[in-house]
Amino acid sequence: MTKKATEPGYDPIAMGRAIERVVVDGNKRKYAQLAKRLRFYGGVSSAVEVGCSLMACVFCFSDQPVRKPKKTGKFYTPQQVFDALDASAKKHGHKLISASASEATLGREHLFELLTLVDQSPYTFILETNGMNLGHDEEFAQQLARFRNLHVRVSIKGTDPEQYHRLTGARASSYALPFQALRNLIDAGVSCNACVMISFSDDDGIRAVQERLAAIHPGILKSLELEEITLFPKVAERLAKTGLEPTRVRLPGRRARVGRLSASAPQRLALS
Repeated sequence: MTKKATEPGYDPIAMGRAIERVVVDGNKRKYAQLAKRLRFYGGVSSAVEVGCSLMACVFCFSDQPVRKPKKTGKFYTPQQVFDALDASAKKHGHKLISASASEATLGREHLFELLTLVDQSPYTFILETNGMNLGHDEEFAQQLARFRNLHVRVSIKGTDPEQYHRLTGARASSYALPFQALRNLIDAGVSCNACVMISFSDDDGIRAVQERLAAIHPGILKSLELEEITLFPKVAERLAKTGLEPTRVRLPGRRARVGRLSASAPQRLALS
């Protein structure tokens, strides 16, 4: 009897659960920084989370918050995070706040308490996610639907399953999860958009992923972001070690060509 072959790569759902045990403590979550000013979306105050379920992406700009979650950051309550974001947003005149650099869906209790505070404020929260948990658990998207001041940005790593596996180290089959996340969010009526990392893709690959997204809902292409990696020194070093060569990059200091969300009113996916 032959041993059944297993799919190469790690399971990002299982990885996310393991990382949660490191970066979540009850309603507290680890952050490396509580609030900083970013230029994306026309200006946003963002907290730097610790911990991601896709922790081996060779192109990721986030270093220690993703790769060394045990040694990075401190635990904060939702109120502490919101207060810091509120102070930054008032200082810089931002209407958008977010948490970025890791995976926002780790620590559901913390996230929901934070979003409850946002709903009592004038801000809109941009939830940045790789879509693994939201694609795996349809109920998660339904739970997010009760929050009014929320927009979800689903980041897709590459334009096909094999490329995704090479870039993230995760199982190729999990490439389907962010697409399912978008379907779940749309079905639940949650404001959302998709972002695809295209730095290792050709035009045919980009067209293919656009067609796959359009099959979920044609309106999703109106707010689609095609994102290129920023070639920070550590990113370039990692890529050199793996032999992966991007065809489309941004150099550090260049203005990002992402963020189609208006600072005054995030663009919502047309569901009609």
